Amino acid sequence: MPVQPNAYTYNPLIHTLCERGHVRDALSVLDDMLCRGCAPDVVTYNILLEATCKGRGYRQAMELIDLMRAEGCTPNNVTYNVIMDGMCTEGDVDDALQLLRNLPSHGCNPSTVNYNTILKGLCSAERWEDADELVTEMLQENCPPNEATFNVVIYSLCRKGLLHQAIQLLEKMSKHGCTANIVTYNAIINGLCEQRNVDGALGLLSKMKSYGCKPDIVTYNTLLKGLCSAARWVDAEELMDNMAQNGCLPDNVTFNTLIGFLCQKGLMVDAIEVFKQMPDKGCTPNSITYSTIISGLAKASKLDQALELFNEMGQKGFNPDKIYQLLAECLNDDDKIEEAIQTVRKLQDTGISPHTVLYNAILLGLCKNGKTEFAIDIMAYMVSSGCMPDDLTYVILIEGLAHEGYLNEARELLIKLCSRDVLVNSLIKREALLLDQNIHAS
Repeated sequence: MPVQPNAYTYNPLIHTLCERGHVRDALSVLDDMLCRGCAPDVVTYNILLEATCKGRGYRQAMELIDLMRAEGCTPNNVTYNVIMDGMCTEGDVDDALQLLRNLPSHGCNPSTVNYNTILKGLCSAERWEDADELVTEMLQENCPPNEATFNVVIYSLCRKGLLHQAIQLLEKMSKHGCTANIVTYNAIINGLCEQRNVDGALGLLSKMKSYGCKPDIVTYNTLLKGLCSAARWVDAEELMDNMAQNGCLPDNVTFNTLIGFLCQKGLMVDAIEVFKQMPDKGCTPNSITYSTIISGLAKASKLDQALELFNEMGQKGFNPDKIYQLLAECLNDDDKIEEAIQTVRKLQDTGISPHTVLYNAILLGLCKNGKTEFAIDIMAYMVSSGCMPDDLTYVILIEGLAHEGYLNEARELLIKLCSRDVLVNSLIKREALLLDQNIHAS
């Protein structure tokens, strides 16, 4: 005899549909359940309520609660918490507070989770006094705050730059029987570093260790970023040594942070040294590492080293498209046209066909410097080398010719491109308009 499906059977399907954004289909499944005489349970409704709040707003979700009650299913704390969270998200924090205080009349005692939801809403609205009063209310209602309660407020204070208040609250946690965890400390350390108070952040690092809270990779990477921002390279190196000693090995974010700041400051010798140390420290350079250091080398006019790493990157299977863009940006300055041309030749010497993006950077540089005729020669060389122009290539040449006063030649090129359906219509109209304006101006 076949087993009749129940809510426990339907809930995974409804949950999956909601997770994928198919709320309408999930509601259709609910209708199907009711038609088949299969009673949805509170979990069914809570899944649908959360998805409806996110997709259509809490007011629409309230209709589901009416249906829920009509079908004999009693809402629970989770149900009301979903609605309160929706209210806070939409800025109706006072309505959420009212619902919290009405929970007993609905047969539910407010939980710490319910209070934390409202606290998050109050903090988002920067209603700090109301948040403080709510924490006091929790104690009076015999619903003591937990670590999550303090983390909500501390994280919000840190985001708003109110570090003094955040640290004060951190010191009060133990009075309420709560122990600050790594999430709490990381929020404050990040806030201190953003305010360039790296010494304060380092002091908190020592304090958290004495309280038995072990720093994690996020802690160290945040501090490293703060030290690098202040150009405190010796301290940054010491911090990385301390990481290893405390059993927290540097990761790609650690190395990329240090390399990124060194490149920004033009300290390429140090950046390359750190790059070379990565494999010995058990860390393999990723595409961000290569992109950062190649960009730094190109900006420092160290093209040979940049191209060497570019080749290495390609050999390791990384997508070089972004690097072409980086090279193009670095070589787009007026005084680097010759270097850009040399880059193309060196790439070809190593068996790599330069990308259209790189050629476009060269063409733009030449046209900006009144060397459009040379740019046309470069484009011919580009095509003969097997690299096909794109829309931007032609636009650069048309506007370069017009800028130098070769309006007839620019119009002739545009007409040829139109006849061959090379440019899209929007670009054709834009270039034709620009040419007309130039003709009238002359």
